[in-house]
Amino acid sequence: MGIKKVGAKPQTLVEKIFFLDFIKGLKTTIKHLWKKVITVDFPYEVVTPPPRFRGVHGLRTVDGTENPEFDSWVKRLKIKPPEPGETRCIACKFCQAACPVPELFDIQSEKLDVPEGHPHYGLKVMTVFNMDLSKCTFCGLCTQACPTDCIIMTDIYDLSSYTRRSWVLDKDMLTQIANDFVARRGKEKFDEKSQWREDQKLWPEYDKTREKLWDFNMPKLGPNYHDQTA
Repeated sequence: MGIKKVGAKPQTLVEKIFFLDFIKGLKTTIKHLWKKVITVDFPYEVVTPPPRFRGVHGLRTVDGTENPEFDSWVKRLKIKPPEPGETRCIACKFCQAACPVPELFDIQSEKLDVPEGHPHYGLKVMTVFNMDLSKCTFCGLCTQACPTDCIIMTDIYDLSSYTRRSWVLDKDMLTQIANDFVARRGKEKFDEKSQWREDQKLWPEYDKTREKLWDFNMPKLGPNYHDQTA
């Protein structure tokens, strides 16, 4: 069986004279030439992203809208019960386990230095929570893995900076970002139990599937999580 060579169709004399192929190539450009411009002249113009936008992360605080399992997770990981206004983070490191780039997280917890017999004896508190957003893919897996709905993604998208160091956010900065977002747009995205509103879910039943997966496939603590068994 021979090989059939296929080449470009030769242009006709009319096509060569009037540049018909060139005009065909510009058809899309000409079509949109007189339409309204939809691009944004950033940073002089800014847009408000939709509530589902995956922007800079934040850490939510205790404000009475915690999910029903919040207290059980606090007891399970022996965390000092947080007061209103304190972070929801229980240093479980599920976000780090779910992250494709776990190195971007630096999460540490310490036992409270209180005498035996104190109500908080043997309990821990989260002391360090740093995120290096220069390594982040903004996939949102960390927010889905969080059992206390602490870590969220906001509508902040401007990460321009003169130094890479400014991309590393600590727990105070992350808390401030979350508090600001919840105050501005919390009711657009979350319900009264910090869950995604039904009209903001891509698949309304995805929470049930996630809940079933966590019930039978609880993350195993590896060498990175030695402080959880201390």
